[in-house]
Amino acid sequence: MKNRLIYVIVSFVLLFFLFFFLEEKTENITETNYWKENWKSVVYFPPKETWCGEKEPAFGKDPIFFRMFERGWRKSPIFSVSYFHPDEKDILTYEGNFNVKNSFSDLSVLKTKFIESSSEEIQKSYCIGEDAPRLVVNEDLLDIKFDDLPGRTLYFGKKTESDTARVAAREKDHVISPYSYLIEKFRNNSLSFRERQFVIYSGGYLASIEFTGQGQRIVAENNAKKNQYDSYVNHWNRPTGERIVLSPEIGNALESSTKSLRADLYPDDENGPGLSFSKDAVKPEPEGNLFVKHSLGYKWKIRFYPKVQWKNQNYRPVVRDLSPYFEESPSFVKEETFQNFIQAVTNVKNASRWERPNQKIQ
Repeated sequence: MKNRLIYVIVSFVLLFFLFFFLEEKTENITETNYWKENWKSVVYFPPKETWCGEKEPAFGKDPIFFRMFERGWRKSPIFSVSYFHPDEKDILTYEGNFNVKNSFSDLSVLKTKFIESSSEEIQKSYCIGEDAPRLVVNEDLLDIKFDDLPGRTLYFGKKTESDTARVAAREKDHVISPYSYLIEKFRNNSLSFRERQFVIYSGGYLASIEFTGQGQRIVAENNAKKNQYDSYVNHWNRPTGERIVLSPEIGNALESSTKSLRADLYPDDENGPGLSFSKDAVKPEPEGNLFVKHSLGYKWKIRFYPKVQWKNQNYRPVVRDLSPYFEESPSFVKEETFQNFIQAVTNVKNASRWERPNQKIQ
């Protein structure tokens, strides 16, 4: 009796797992790749007022242009996000963040549950006509413009009844069902696509930090080594003036304050100063220039301009140069954050020689 009970339990468990994996396999079989491409440009266009799809939360009302720049072997690409400023009739460009990166990844392999032929009746039923929100994708790195764009166009409509995580979409004469997040992310604030941090990277380490301004030039170099845990341990030195080894506290404080620099305010923020104010703020000569190099060859050039005030808050206007790829439009870092960075630079300038303890890296 006891053995029979064990056999029943084991059989039940086996049947359960067999059913589970068969269902999973069937689910995976029903999903197919509509395309596999390496897109370099992605452009979002909002729906027109006549669109019959779900309008709340509202989609962004202005077009957005994503571009992906390859940086060579072993280097991750860099992304840009550009907007047309309707009031100033000008274009704003900033580095794109993980949301932009994910858009390229998701669109490169476009998965769908079905591929059907389109018809006028289906377009009306799923709201995937010419007035629907759309993405234009292209394998080339296109110049930034928002009309007469070459490429393939995806029109997005209603969510599918069988799977609410998917949405009906049309490409040429085909109706497909990609994941809805491809287009739903454009219902968010357009600022959510920008990378606010001025110096950001994955892997490796900062190899040098150089600041010039007010008649002085201060450089800190880093010869980081990996420890037994495969993590980099910084070894900072100052080659300018008297060459000395910097204490870990001073070198790492400079690195930390450099990474803390970020765009706290944009011209087109909800309570931002506008593009005209921002352009005027970066007309004078910069008061400081920051050059940062990474161990994998990435480089950042950041220009700091004279202090300005906006809504009782002091800011430092900034332009970030990511040559040879693009130069950002103006942004603003809080004066307090900038002064913390300047203090870290000053500490490097005034540092005394540090004697490294004679011990192994921990």
